[in-house]
Amino acid sequence: MIRAVVFDFDGTIADTIPAIRAGLNMTMRELGYPEHSLAGVRSFINYGARNLVRSALPAEYREDEAHVDRVLDLYESFYGQTYLQTKEAYDGIPALIEELHSQHGVKIGVLSNKEHMFVVNLVDQVLLPNTFEAVQGNIPSKPAKPHPYLSNLVAESLGVAPEECVMVGDSDVDIRTAHNANMTHVGVSWGYRDENTLRENGANLIARDVCELRKILLDLIEQKG
Repeated sequence: MIRAVVFDFDGTIADTIPAIRAGLNMTMRELGYPEHSLAGVRSFINYGARNLVRSALPAEYREDEAHVDRVLDLYESFYGQTYLQTKEAYDGIPALIEELHSQHGVKIGVLSNKEHMFVVNLVDQVLLPNTFEAVQGNIPSKPAKPHPYLSNLVAESLGVAPEECVMVGDSDVDIRTAHNANMTHVGVSWGYRDENTLRENGANLIARDVCELRKILLDLIEQKG
């Protein structure tokens, strides 16, 4: 039986690429490195800020871990100035979450590889109040998605078993996270990875818009465990 839905944030709840790009390019300008397009930044994301920064660096610096550390610190400082530029969720997402929570009694969690404070503040900004119970971002020194550590932490915070959760996400990382945590997965194709990529990585349930996502989730919730 499904008792909880855990949503990825970037590309699933909201389009964060413009704000990420703004912070990343401020970092690149500060260091005198080439800046990146929206498409370039889109290709870098989903594996956390460290991978984002590493991918954005000129090739000769990507394996210099000490340099990556310094650039990551700089990026997080600049992104701290830009992340709240993500002011709205995708159309229909806040209403869907509110319906799942208030009308169907489903517990709602949000899980991201983004820095924890950023996730908490963004969720507060773009979702309706009192419609979610657990918000979890990256924890320094702990494994990020697709490792199941954070997803299991969210399930524990929600008071449910991982197998009672559906994870909703737009990327191969989310699919692998759900698999590793023994959660059901629903892919969404409006985010940062296309439908073919989702299918190639094992997604069996894919929503192309919020109406499809609502139907899939309600069907899963209504199934008896």
